[in-house]
Parts: sequence; C-alpha cells; structure tokens
Amino acid sequence: MTSPVPTSEPGSGLSGAAPVRALRRLVEAGAVLGVASFSVLICAQVFYRYALNSSLVWSEELVQFILLWTVMLGSAVAADRGAHIALDPLGDWLGARGRRVKAIVIELATILFCSVLTWYGVVLCWRTRFMLSSAADIPMWAVYAAMPVGAALIIIFCLVRLFAGDSRHVDPMDERS
Repeated sequence: MTSPVPTSEPGSGLSGAAPVRALRRLVEAGAVLGVASFSVLICAQVFYRYALNSSLVWSEELVQFILLWTVMLGSAVAADRGAHIALDPLGDWLGARGRRVKAIVIELATILFCSVLTWYGVVLCWRTRFMLSSAADIPMWAVYAAMPVGAALIIIFCLVRLFAGDSRHVDPMDERS
C-alpha cells in the first residue's frame, strides 16, 4: 500500500535541506501566482466583453501563456510530492526490494524524458528568441522557456527523491479512507 504522506517532507535529510525547501516554496508560489493571475485575467475578459462591450485583445493570449507556465510549475510540484498519476498493476505483487527497484527505474525514466524535454525546450527557445507573440508582443522564448524550466525542476525534484531514498507515491484513495 502506498503512503498518503507527501514524499519530500521538510526536515528529512536531503529533501529537507534549506536550498531544496527554498526551491520548493518558490515553485509552489509561482504555481499559485499563475493560477491567481489567469483567474483575474479571465474575469477581466468576461467583464470587458459583456459589461463594457469591448475586448482585451491581449488577455486571451496572455492567459494561455500563463497557463503553460502554471502547468509546468505544477508538474514540478507534483513530481516533488510524488503526486503524479500512476498505474501500479505490479504494486501488490512485488516485494519491498522489487518496489524500490521499480521506483528507481521510474525516477530514472522520468529524468531521461525530462532531460530530452529540457534539451529540446532550450533549442526551441533559442530558435524563437527574436519572435514576438501576435497580440501581447511577448517574446516567444519567454513563453517556451516554461518547458525547459519545468522539466529541469522535475529533474531536480526526482534527483532529490532518488538521493533521499524516498520513492513513495501519494495515493489519493488512501486519504479518503
């Protein structure tokens, strides 16, 4: 059975180190700020469109860009907490050692995938460094930077989990019982 406790508890070894805690708080704050920002922008869009019979030309585009950043930061938070969706058909069949090996393989596969995403995200940022978004005139490299930044944060949190020896997964069904 999996533990409902978040995997990176502050104060426990590497996952509780001050730089990791600071990074964790910064990423969580960024995700919260993103949700708050696009919520306010969406409300402003609705108000301008239906109350003032006008439109904020740039707001829809900005909401999409903020959403991309929020999803990538939220993915890093979920990786830190071990809260990503997981199918575990072998969980009850494997012993403690088998579950640990499986968790290490999963973390390493995640690191490999996110390394590729980071690399190609940096390439994409470089290729779009002179492009601007059509409505808000935002540099597209700043928008696309969400991919390599988010993937790099996932890598960092996966490495912390690996080196801390903490590979538990949060099962939301356990919290309900």
